[in-house]
Amino acid sequence: MKQATIAFFLLAISQSDAFAPVSTRTQSTRTTSLSASNFDNVEPKLQQFDFPVSKENTCNLGNVAPLAATSLAFVPLSAEASTGTSQIVSAVCAYAHYLSLFVMIGALMFERLTIEPGMTKEKEEYLVAADSIYGVSAVALLISGYYRTVEYGKGWYFYSHEPIFWVKMIFFAILGSASLFPTITSMKRFVAAKGDSWEPMTEKLANRMKSVVNAELLIMGSIPLSATLMSRGVGYTEAIPFNIIGPVFTGLTAAGLGFKYSKEALTWSEDE
Repeated sequence: MKQATIAFFLLAISQSDAFAPVSTRTQSTRTTSLSASNFDNVEPKLQQFDFPVSKENTCNLGNVAPLAATSLAFVPLSAEASTGTSQIVSAVCAYAHYLSLFVMIGALMFERLTIEPGMTKEKEEYLVAADSIYGVSAVALLISGYYRTVEYGKGWYFYSHEPIFWVKMIFFAILGSASLFPTITSMKRFVAAKGDSWEPMTEKLANRMKSVVNAELLIMGSIPLSATLMSRGVGYTEAIPFNIIGPVFTGLTAAGLGFKYSKEALTWSEDE
């Protein structure tokens, strides 16, 4: 749009003898090409025109000036001004993504330090609150990551052919699936605490929850590393259909591990 407008302006003034270059004042009608190379040095081209003030030239100037002014009115002020809003949204999306990750790590650390055999009801309520914050942050991480992938990053085509992107997604699937065990267990015990069937947490259950949270923290530390490698195109290839293989493996991982950890939490027994 901007190039076409400038070309139109140049074409208009080139047809007027009043704006003809000094060295070519006697030449006939000139032709202006609309190729991209004509816009590389627009300012030097405009500087080669002089502006005589004779009566005839003043008349020609009056004919061309309105057309030139109208053309320039449609030239954007700058690329930055036209994309300012999207840049702000992109920055906010990135901030939400990083903040969600930090909150998730903080919630997991709190859970890891809180879990112990024989916890009081009050501590278990804190555990449920921390797990809820973790879950909300995980959803925010997923949503902001989606928009960063398809809207404000390198684009879905790039990421879908990046194998480390799918490694990162598999890590996230493992993380979400593993979190089902402490989440379901905490909710079961929270409900039981409201009734008469609550009993203090056994050492066996506490150790199992700690081991799962430790695994989650390990995965959380691996996700940023995979993200930095992914964003730099490490391993990128179109020779292998990772855009098909990646979603399949990610889905199978989420489904398989999700079923495993959910079943373990729902059927937990101290006698095993």
